[in-house]
Amino acid sequence: MSSAIAKLIARYFGTGLDLRVQSFNLLGFAGVAAGVIVAVVSILNGVDFPNIAMNLAASALAFLLLRLTMKKRLSYHAGSWIVIAAVFMLAFPAMFFTAGGYRSGMPCFFVFSIIYTAIMLEKRERLAAIAAELALYVACCVLAYRYPQTVAWFQSESDYLADIIMGIIASSGLLTAVVLLHIRMYRARQRQVDELNGELAERNAALTRVDRMKTDFLAAVAHEIRTPLDFIVAGCQDTVDILGETPVSTGEIISNQEKMKQRAIRIDAIVMDLMDTVAIEQGRLPLSLGSIDLAALLKSACDAALEKGDNNNNRLSCRLPDGLPPITADAARIEQVITNLVSNAVRHTRNGEIKISLTRAGGVQTVSVEDSGEGMDKELSEAVMKGYAPSTKGDYWRHGIGLSLCRQIVMSHGGEIRIDSERGRGTRVTFALKEAPEASDREPITPSEESGNGERSPTAPSEESYNG
Repeated sequence: MSSAIAKLIARYFGTGLDLRVQSFNLLGFAGVAAGVIVAVVSILNGVDFPNIAMNLAASALAFLLLRLTMKKRLSYHAGSWIVIAAVFMLAFPAMFFTAGGYRSGMPCFFVFSIIYTAIMLEKRERLAAIAAELALYVACCVLAYRYPQTVAWFQSESDYLADIIMGIIASSGLLTAVVLLHIRMYRARQRQVDELNGELAERNAALTRVDRMKTDFLAAVAHEIRTPLDFIVAGCQDTVDILGETPVSTGEIISNQEKMKQRAIRIDAIVMDLMDTVAIEQGRLPLSLGSIDLAALLKSACDAALEKGDNNNNRLSCRLPDGLPPITADAARIEQVITNLVSNAVRHTRNGEIKISLTRAGGVQTVSVEDSGEGMDKELSEAVMKGYAPSTKGDYWRHGIGLSLCRQIVMSHGGEIRIDSERGRGTRVTFALKEAPEASDREPITPSEESGNGERSPTAPSEESYNG
């Protein structure tokens, strides 16, 4: 029984319904109940049949309108006008003359109908309907006063008292219910407004962060590109000056051109990183998977770093085992990751050591790039994988999009990557990739596991050192 009542309330008076809809449904239920109750009381009091018939007809009309509007066969606006015309402007005046006139409880219902009309209609319709009702009800009272014979007066004062009490209770009860509905609706809407304001504040904060990140991103890209461009411009001017000398130093010109070439390659790498970042954000980073030799890729990266000739006087050491099984990956993308990590280590380490190692455990191969450079604090180390992060000096951008791109590439291969750093004591970046399916069927590990705890490779690692 209680569940049926709860469903009925949720269906006809749910907080998601408009106030006018809830008010219309309330009036419908009240009309059904009131019509039947008044008809029964009228029968017991010996009231004339026309009055009883009008009450029963009003009850039937209220029930019909409830069903039609709930089944969407009739709009609530049209239903409201039917109630105003049929009940407020026809049934109420008729009941006024058949049940005691202005000395009865009907004036209470006149007041109720005017207030209800103000709730159900809007703007000009509301004004027109209220004006028509007021004129009609005033005319009824004046007509009953001037022509008392048109009214079926009650026989005793007790009948008038009972009718007035019933009118007061019924009209005030309905109006109270409408007010409570309005208060509940207002509170529900206020909660929605508060929730929306909270969401709006969060979105505004997020937009502010995104806007700041965009500005920082543009500043970082400008700095990353401006530095090699300045070097290229200076190299061009130096070459022009050398060409104006006698004799011309061909060796210096070749050296300048080689350095400018390296800077141009650096700019090209930045542009490619930007394009890859856009592709990742759009979910279309292409991968060409195949079996690759990870140790060979690392050896190539060490050789490439040495050939650049701009290692900040660092010593590079590579600890790479021989005979490891292949991994399943995109060779070009993994080489891009390795190159980015080695390049970052070289750029932020001076007169130090950079260690590149490869270990194998549990069907997973883990690459580690460790430097003895300036390092970073915990907050910065957590931020660098997500995009640009400012340096501790504040006058240049420590990390570009490279680390963020490395993270996306490794994750797109189903691997994991992490960074460990301490300010003044260097940085270590490790990432792990699964071997080809046929190489091992053991459970993978994460970069956080110590390589010494896993299975050792069949061949002892070889170590090579390079002095920059």
